[in-house]
Amino acid sequence: MRGGRGTVAVLVLLAVVVNLPFLHQAWQRHRLAQDGRHVTADVTATDVLRAKSDPLYVVRFRLPEEIDPARTTWPAEVDRATYERAGESRRIGVRVLPDRPSAQQVDGERTGSLGYVVIGVVIGVVDAIVVLIGLLLWGQRRRRASGEPATLER
Repeated sequence: MRGGRGTVAVLVLLAVVVNLPFLHQAWQRHRLAQDGRHVTADVTATDVLRAKSDPLYVVRFRLPEEIDPARTTWPAEVDRATYERAGESRRIGVRVLPDRPSAQQVDGERTGSLGYVVIGVVIGVVDAIVVLIGLLLWGQRRRRASGEPATLER
C-alpha cells in the first residue's frame, strides 16, 4: 500500500463527504438565526402519535404564500402547550428563510437528541478511521524515506 497525493486527496474527500450533513445543518441553523423571518403559519391538522405511551404532538402547517408559493404542508413535532395553542388558534409561529421554505424552525418544536448522538458517533468513528489511515500512510512514507523496510508493503 503506497500513500501518495491521490490517497491523501481521497482521504480528504471522504472526510468532507462524511462531515457534510453536519456542516450543512450547522450552516442552515446559522442562516435561520441571521436571516430568518418570523411568520405565522396556518395549522392544517394536529395529531397525537403514541397517545397511550410517551405521546408525540404533531402539528401540520402551511407557510404564507409569499414564502412558499406551492403552499406545501409541513409537519413538526412540538411540545404539548404549543400543540394545544395551535389546535385552538389554528396558527403557529415559524422562523423561516424567505428564499428556502424547507429551512424552518417552528415555535415550541421538539427535537430528539438521540438522532444527533447517533450521527455524531458515526461521524466521529469515520473521522477517526480516516485520521488513523492517514497516520499509517504518513508513518509508512517516513519509513520508506529513511530507508527502513515498510511493514505494510508486500
